[in-house]
Amino acid sequence: MIRRLGRFLKPLLLAVLTLAVLPCVVEFWLRWQEFRIGRPILSGDRKDELVAPSWLTHHQLKPSRGIAIKNPDTGEVFETQTNSFGLRGLEPALPKPLDTIRVVVLGDETVLGLEVADEETFAVRLQEQLTAAWHRPVEVINAAVPGDCPLIAALRLRHELAALHPDLVICHFDMSDVADDYSLRRLTVLGRGDEPLACPHPLLEKSARGVGEKVGDHFLSARFAQRKLADFWRTKRPEEFTEDIDSPLGKYAWVMDDPPDWSQYIQQAFSGLADVHKAASLSGSRLLITTSPAPWQISARASSGRGVRDACGIPDDTVYQSELPFRLLAEFVKQRGLVICDSSAAFRESANLDQLFLNNAPRLSAAGHELYATTVARFLAENSHALPLPTANGNDPHAIERR
Repeated sequence: MIRRLGRFLKPLLLAVLTLAVLPCVVEFWLRWQEFRIGRPILSGDRKDELVAPSWLTHHQLKPSRGIAIKNPDTGEVFETQTNSFGLRGLEPALPKPLDTIRVVVLGDETVLGLEVADEETFAVRLQEQLTAAWHRPVEVINAAVPGDCPLIAALRLRHELAALHPDLVICHFDMSDVADDYSLRRLTVLGRGDEPLACPHPLLEKSARGVGEKVGDHFLSARFAQRKLADFWRTKRPEEFTEDIDSPLGKYAWVMDDPPDWSQYIQQAFSGLADVHKAASLSGSRLLITTSPAPWQISARASSGRGVRDACGIPDDTVYQSELPFRLLAEFVKQRGLVICDSSAAFRESANLDQLFLNNAPRLSAAGHELYATTVARFLAENSHALPLPTANGNDPHAIERR
């Protein structure tokens, strides 16, 4: 009887021990891998390592951080960094040098350009070209943050960047900003006049979290299991294209040739530009609004690497010819007495359309950053006198005129 019970319990105990020891082995292996390579291995997108929740602007780049980024097309690894303001690039001088024209560039991952080296970004290329054109020292500060839209850019300028006292603010409007504004506006605290005051990240206000989230905070093996389960579920139940603005696959639906009626969402997103203008005026800065096209607004083959278009809800071999997004944006800007530099024509006239974007990410390539910067620099050289004056006293608001 005892022997029979022992034969029954032995495999059961072995199974229990295996289940108890296996997670420990996996945890040890994951910890060792992190120690060996010197960085987190389960953070998802490498860019997420730079982003942290914010009480005022929903999210921000972590200040004073260094990170190694791999170009998704070439595999080349390069180093970049953030300064104490949580901006990509070197530390800006405070106070601003009197002989320098300071330009702050607001926007999202398109102009942040984490997929290209520092010297290839829109901000650095623009600084080089404006310095040559204006024959004066020009400093262009890259204040773009992944996932930003004009609503959040206005808060960032108001709460975090006013101390920089820019002479000129450039706000990039991206084709993804309509969906981003929709998702972030519901979290935004508005003032009496419906002006945005702050956009606290939900993680900072969440008082209680689920058991799985708490375990994942302490054990890499638990986080690893959660990720594998999520990947398995997405494989078995892939998302289908929808025109719903809530869906990641529908965020570009408004640029299609036969778009859904997003007029309310579009006007809300555009209203963020008026908020940026107000924030720029409070810091004594002039404002230029710029925009550039998404890859599928230019070429049927741009950004056509495996899974890139599928992740954005864009069919393969598709190019949208609609001018409606650019026309609506231009009409709003004109009605508000603002100025816009639309680079879509320059992109379409390029001899190498596909090379303006990365193949394995829906982002500008080094060539795309350079073309965008060249277009904006040329526009400023010809039209800087037409930029609206700030509506509040600021730091040397006429610096651009005295170039």
